[in-house]
Amino acid sequence: MLGWIIVIILFLLIGACAYAGHFFINAALFKNSPWYVNKGHKMLNPDNFNREKTVYTEIEDRQNEGAHHFWEREATSEVHMEFSGEMLCAREFKVFPETNKWVLAVHGYRSSGKRDMSFPAQQFAEAGYNVLVPDLRAHGKSTGEKIGMGWLEKEDVKAWIQKILSHNDQAEIILFGGSMGAATIMMASGDKLPKQVKMLIADCGYSSVYDEFNDMLRSALHLPGFPILFFANLFCQSKMGFSLKQASSVKQLQKNHLPALFIHGTKDKFVPHEAIYKNMEATQGIKESLLIEEAPHLSSWIYDEKRYFETVFQFIENNLEKGV
Repeated sequence: MLGWIIVIILFLLIGACAYAGHFFINAALFKNSPWYVNKGHKMLNPDNFNREKTVYTEIEDRQNEGAHHFWEREATSEVHMEFSGEMLCAREFKVFPETNKWVLAVHGYRSSGKRDMSFPAQQFAEAGYNVLVPDLRAHGKSTGEKIGMGWLEKEDVKAWIQKILSHNDQAEIILFGGSMGAATIMMASGDKLPKQVKMLIADCGYSSVYDEFNDMLRSALHLPGFPILFFANLFCQSKMGFSLKQASSVKQLQKNHLPALFIHGTKDKFVPHEAIYKNMEATQGIKESLLIEEAPHLSSWIYDEKRYFETVFQFIENNLEKGV
């Protein structure tokens, strides 16, 4: 009798973990998840909702006001491209048509180019760069339902690189990304990229989707990563076509020889800043890092704007000719 009770309990536990894994994949990787919209976003990234008025919220409001005005005023065109069964959309800032310097700026998870990248785009444009800011598939104005956490979206980035090169084959392209956008460009760096791609600048990117989901389950949802992620991985493979461990910044960076700058805030609750050390160790090219004390997720340029962009532009100046 005791044996049957144990078998039943194990069966129920396995069933519960399988259900949790299936639920988590649907919630995390499908655009129109009601749970994520109603509860999940606040649980997983509480800093977006803790908006007590501070000096930093004032800085953020000032940055956004100017950047959103720039977004509408300075965009030369809205670019569209059919790719992988979706219609992808991007904003182009070709402020200096005579230059070959381009920045491809990639936004984060469940966000958009305008929301995450309008301020960096403004900084790059004012410094003399042309800028392309895409909405990744299933984000912003681009179509799609599945969110690939960077693994699917790296193909979007590679397609946008080709789009730039179709108009300017002498372009010198810098990949810049924040959050999932940082993971996207890190994952892209392990694939064969055109010689015109010179470097990557990754702000608060995770080391792998498996690691990120494990952190989220444990810290935000107070659930064990194993065995839930075992089942989540099976469902991810069947529904999305890739595994959570396959979608790894670390594994891709091990094949990267481009110069790479890694940035992270030490108070990041969405992507623990320890990921920067794994990513730094993995990359095979020239590498530098910047840690911004007390900065939450994707907020380092708010907490130390001067140091942030001085570091970025100095890194570019030092390494632009080396990313060949």
